[in-house]
Amino acid sequence: MSGHAPGGRRHTVELLRRLTPQERSELYACGQQAIAATQAMLQRGKTVIAELIGPAAFIEWEHYPPRDAKTRSGALFYYHAHAARQRMPAEHGHFHVFAPNPRGDCAPDRRYTHIAGLSVDQHGMPLRVFTTNLWVTAECWEDAERVCTLARQTTLKDARPHKVGQWLDAVLGFFRPQIELVTHLRDARIKALQDRGRNRLFEDRRTHILSQCRIDFSTQVLALEELGA
Repeated sequence: MSGHAPGGRRHTVELLRRLTPQERSELYACGQQAIAATQAMLQRGKTVIAELIGPAAFIEWEHYPPRDAKTRSGALFYYHAHAARQRMPAEHGHFHVFAPNPRGDCAPDRRYTHIAGLSVDQHGMPLRVFTTNLWVTAECWEDAERVCTLARQTTLKDARPHKVGQWLDAVLGFFRPQIELVTHLRDARIKALQDRGRNRLFEDRRTHILSQCRIDFSTQVLALEELGA
């Protein structure tokens, strides 16, 4: 099974139509919050990337902020970019977002779970959401249902820089259906590959991304308005 979910207007409308009117209304509110957060940064002459990086030169593979952005609850995020040849077209870099995981059997250095990767262009506009293989994130692994639950419980607004945490909260809330879709596609792809004999998949360095979905801010807004949000 492929881990690629189709983007585009038609598929976005189909995905959002499965939600209740209340859920669509909540997504729309998150979209408005994301727009407001973006505009507030632009009024100060910054994109979300500039807010993170500051005046220093951007260096591939470095984490921004340098020691990651952490919340009091243990959630965290960081931004970085791979070498240009490894990025999708128009991608500047991507965020990795992690939820704290209270499971008692998690290793001390793995008490977190990856809930989303978010690629953005040079202006900080979202391009795709994706999931990663275990060796990439060295996390406390959970199945899709548990990851989705952790994602809904996670907030980043008190992580520094606060404006970026608030922006991420709004953007991840806005694209929650796509994040949950790729999380379930991740598990389906893992099962399909393991059924074909890839028993050491989690350690296979050839497999970085397990599932992904193209996203577009305007498409999502228009689809929600078409559905009456």
